[in-house]
Amino acid sequence: MNTEFLETYFETIVLPLYGDAIDVSAITWKDHGKVGEDAWAHYFNNAAGREYVLLYEDFPGSDYMNDDLTHEIIPCGDLSSVQVSTNPESTVDNLTGYFTLYGEKR
Repeated sequence: MNTEFLETYFETIVLPLYGDAIDVSAITWKDHGKVGEDAWAHYFNNAAGREYVLLYEDFPGSDYMNDDLTHEIIPCGDLSSVQVSTNPESTVDNLTGYFTLYGEKR
């Protein structure tokens, strides 16, 4: 996995979908890892040190981080997950599929 490419992709394509919720110019990437059969977690901090997790899934609905204890979902408009797709629709791990953003509870 080319993490430098993924970080740039997330900063330019995925995270801007969340509008003002994330200032992509001030984030620090911490870690990337597979957390399920078709799910990856990408960890970063904002300028204030709040931890975020961008969860990629090929199809939404994983229970990863759905404990509502340490992190909470950051909605994208009125959606809890945002789909990034191609036409015709295909799935490429960490590029096209569903993304859910979690923020560390304050």
